[in-house]
Amino acid sequence: MASNSSTGLSAAPLAPGLARKVKKVLDIKTDSPELLSSLQTLSSFYTENTPAARRGLRTTIEKRGLAINERFIGAAESVIKALDEVQRSLDLLSASCSTISHVVSSTKTSSSSLLADTERLSRDLEAVERKQGLVAQFLDTYQLTPEEVAALQGEEINPAFFSALSRVRTIHDNCRQLLRTHHQRAGLELMDLMASHQESAYERLCRYAGVHVRLFACARRLYGHRWVQVQCRNIGEYDAPEVEPALQTAVAALRERPVLFKYCAEEVATARHNSLFQRFITALTRGGPGGVPRPIEIHAHDPQRYVNDMLAWVHQALASEREFVVALFGEEANSAEAASEQMMETLSGSDSLHTPALLDRIFDSICRPLKLRVEQVLMTSPPTLLCFSLGQLLSFYHGLVMRILGPSGQLTATLASCRDMATRVFFEQLRARGDRLRRNPPPPPKDLSPPPQVAETVHHLLEILNAYESAMESRPQPQTQTPALHDLGPVLSAVLDPLAEMCDKSAEALTPDAPSRVDEVARLDPAAHRIYLINCLAAVWAVLQHRAAASARARQVLDSIEAHTAALVGSEVGRLLARCGMAEDGEEDGFASSAAGGSGSPASDPALSLPRLAEALRSFFVLVSSPDALPEFNAIQVPRLRADAVSRVCRSLLESYEVVYNTIEDPRSGYLEQGGASVVKHTPAQVRTILGVV
Repeated sequence: MASNSSTGLSAAPLAPGLARKVKKVLDIKTDSPELLSSLQTLSSFYTENTPAARRGLRTTIEKRGLAINERFIGAAESVIKALDEVQRSLDLLSASCSTISHVVSSTKTSSSSLLADTERLSRDLEAVERKQGLVAQFLDTYQLTPEEVAALQGEEINPAFFSALSRVRTIHDNCRQLLRTHHQRAGLELMDLMASHQESAYERLCRYAGVHVRLFACARRLYGHRWVQVQCRNIGEYDAPEVEPALQTAVAALRERPVLFKYCAEEVATARHNSLFQRFITALTRGGPGGVPRPIEIHAHDPQRYVNDMLAWVHQALASEREFVVALFGEEANSAEAASEQMMETLSGSDSLHTPALLDRIFDSICRPLKLRVEQVLMTSPPTLLCFSLGQLLSFYHGLVMRILGPSGQLTATLASCRDMATRVFFEQLRARGDRLRRNPPPPPKDLSPPPQVAETVHHLLEILNAYESAMESRPQPQTQTPALHDLGPVLSAVLDPLAEMCDKSAEALTPDAPSRVDEVARLDPAAHRIYLINCLAAVWAVLQHRAAASARARQVLDSIEAHTAALVGSEVGRLLARCGMAEDGEEDGFASSAAGGSGSPASDPALSLPRLAEALRSFFVLVSSPDALPEFNAIQVPRLRADAVSRVCRSLLESYEVVYNTIEDPRSGYLEQGGASVVKHTPAQVRTILGVV
């Protein structure tokens, strides 16, 4: 109580109204933007916090608000005046709009009929314009312009004429589409009109082309010396004529008339046919202008160059003629497969001519002179190698020509005939050479080397292989080439089969019962027959082993050498075992059957008794220990084959000793009970070392 009285505050509770105000004051947020703005504004004019100022604060605030409102009213008076002016203007504008609306309404009522007429005329104008567009489109699609009609009916053949003619063909095709609609009558009339223009134009073109056709007893013939005919004949005077654009365009236009186009092509083919024959004869006899290049027949003494020059000239002429025909008539057939069918169509009377058919007619003129000259070369019995080279050369050019003219072309058939003749002459010479070898086999030399006939034949075969590989490298064979000499199998057979028979007949002189036995050779070496054949086959294999084209035949020769070597080794091993007494008693077979579990033991067989076996083994060791006892096959001339034969003999002797050793050491054989361990003094490993078997 003392503290309350000292502060002058009564402890009695506040009145409810005052309490609410206090609570309201306490709840005010002093950091709100509104309160802060009010306080800031208050601080601008409330500068002294005195009791008098606090009592007059309300009055001050109200006066300040009244002054602000008065200033606002003063500022708004000009705006109010402006708004009043705007309102008066709006009223005047509204009155004017009402007047105009009244005038427009009355005008619309009076001009409604005029607007209806204007709208109707607009629709009519659109319909007329649409019809005009359709008419213009129809005329553009189905009618010729006056300029085009004049070009078709004029006297001059110019680009405008061909353009108008192309336009007529287009309109004629459009009329066909018109016939599919309900305007068939109009389409027929237009087609008739265009056909009239077209026939007239083609007739004029034919007059210039000189290919006008008439029928006499169902046969057609040409008459007249006109523009295209003269042009086609003139192009035959040049080696590589240039096709003028006007002539090319005229020929393209004549394609619409197959008969006329065919006659034009025949005129070109005839002109080029005659020109090509003259140029070929000139190239053979006189050469080029001023003698350069020189005449082909000046090299007639060199058959290979002579034939090669002729074929090269033909191939070059074929390329230039094909380029000319394609430029004039267009390229219609490229592949050799299609060329054959087109050739048959032409020969059967078809109206369409194609590039291979035209070229075949053109080059038909040089087939006979070319064939005669090649046959003359082959009929002079040229050397075998030359025949082979000519066959390869003709086969190569035959493939090139066949890709252009097809297999049915005359030039293709001519080259095929020449190639076959060269092949036939080549094989006839090979057969004659082989018959001479069979009839007269030479005697074997004392050193068992191949006779001179083998060396000569091998050298001849080497020349053929070199010529074949050179031709294959310099001139890759076309895929469409007929494999006349492409496969060397028949050639190798024709050369090597007679040689093999000659060697067999020659080797018969080394057999004991031969009538013409060579005793001095047979006594020196009993295996001379096999060695002689091995040497002959080795000479052949040395040529074939590195030739890919003769790989199959090389394998056959190598197999024959292997067979003779195996027989030689077997006979020598049998002879050596017979010398030491192991082969004549059949120990090896007896031991093998005993080791396999046969009935009885080898020791109980008198032929395989231990004493005889001990004597045979002593002889065997004396044989293998003697440096001169084992064969060295010095007569075999190839060191590798000689070393192989000696090694195989040693291995066979070692295998025979291993059989005997294993049989004696086997308890089932019965030799150990008889003291067989003392008989075998060397192990197979020691014998291997003695024989030098690796």
